[in-house]
Amino acid sequence: MTLGPITSQELARLRQAMFLGLARQPLAVPEQLQSLLAVAPDKEPALAVLALTGQRQRFERPAVEQSADGIPEAARHLHADQRPIIPEPARRLLLRLANGAEKSLADMVVRAAVRRIAHAGFRLHPFDLPRLIGHIKGDARCLGLAERAYLSLADASGSADAPSLLHAEISAESWTEFPKGHRVAFLRQERRRDPAAARALLEGAFKAETAAVRADLLTALDVGLGPDDLPFLEGLSADRSESVRNLAVRLAASVPGTPAYAARLAEVARCFERKDTPVSGIMKRVGLARSTPIRFTAPKHPSAAQRHAALESLFQGLSVREIAAAAALPVDEVVAALPASEEAVLTALSDRAVRDGDDEAVLWLIAHRLSHIDAGRFSAAPLLQWLADSLPGPVSAGFGETLLGSAQAALERCKEATTPAAMKDDGTLVWTATLLPPELLGAFQQAITGLLPGTTRSARDFADLALALDTLQPPQR
Repeated sequence: MTLGPITSQELARLRQAMFLGLARQPLAVPEQLQSLLAVAPDKEPALAVLALTGQRQRFERPAVEQSADGIPEAARHLHADQRPIIPEPARRLLLRLANGAEKSLADMVVRAAVRRIAHAGFRLHPFDLPRLIGHIKGDARCLGLAERAYLSLADASGSADAPSLLHAEISAESWTEFPKGHRVAFLRQERRRDPAAARALLEGAFKAETAAVRADLLTALDVGLGPDDLPFLEGLSADRSESVRNLAVRLAASVPGTPAYAARLAEVARCFERKDTPVSGIMKRVGLARSTPIRFTAPKHPSAAQRHAALESLFQGLSVREIAAAAALPVDEVVAALPASEEAVLTALSDRAVRDGDDEAVLWLIAHRLSHIDAGRFSAAPLLQWLADSLPGPVSAGFGETLLGSAQAALERCKEATTPAAMKDDGTLVWTATLLPPELLGAFQQAITGLLPGTTRSARDFADLALALDTLQPPQR
């Protein structure tokens, strides 16, 4: 006879011992199992305990926290979300978009649509959460209180962190109890507001996290990175995770004002030069010629792979504004000099602009990259998808005109297509729709009128949803 059920804490200790290895953490047999093991002394205790605890877990039912009247607490929080439910006409358009989106694009398209809905001040209908939650659960920007409460209700594992989904708002007091994606986004937001206070929050919770979570949380320090962060970063040289140590070294090398950073910035600035020829110099002096365009010259390397890796390391964490200031050159001319073939450089500069929330620099870089895409050979879809996922909302009307112009090549390609595969939207049209402001969506819908319905279905559905949201009255707060 056993003395009682094995507690969840005892099961957790047994699992940890098995995962770490008994050489690192000796097996502590619960008192309730010792009498069973004594019946078969010739059996290996570790294997017997593993078999018995496995059988115990087969019959373990997840416990849902309930109030006195039997209603799960998560269900109460689902209906406590103060945002109004999306109106029925827009709801039908959302479901039509989700049902018709290309399978490979569905997650990103639905996430973009839900972010538009949240930006408009609404939340999803509770009845639609089972259908849509699989698409959006990986994006913290899509998960308000109602969506997080539903995830808690649907969590069949009964994991201990389920209650962490039920806070109405993330704050300095509750941020450690939120899912990882929310926590990283919160730290980045706080770093923009007060870098020192955000770093203090991270330091207070850092040691209690797993290696993977520590690394993800540490990436938030790249926002507002400064000399005051160096003691914390240097202290991570003894962290037990190699990925955390490497990330800390990279961040320390990106701190503005340090000798390493200054040397790297100076080396990057030397890549941009304005070289005048004797003739151009004479012409400029007499007022008959404009300044010679800036040229980009990268350091030489033996192979293309080495060149790519070196440029990625060289430009990592730098902004186009810093580079222009160091080179004493106009920012727009520095952007114009960036070679379209140097993907490592363009990606590093674009990522920094997104981290800084510098939407103007993001749009400069994207417009530059779009202008150099050979539309006959390459698709703009991956670049537009990255932009749609990176920006908090639609682009400005001015940049929207640029996007409409860049979509013309995709429109012509679809019109000339003769096979079903070629007639499909590769993502260019739907990502263009997700990025355009409402005032340009009518022109976009007109531009795609001549294409087959199957080609334009997702793009048109998204445009219809965005226009429907734009006509709704802002909800009362």
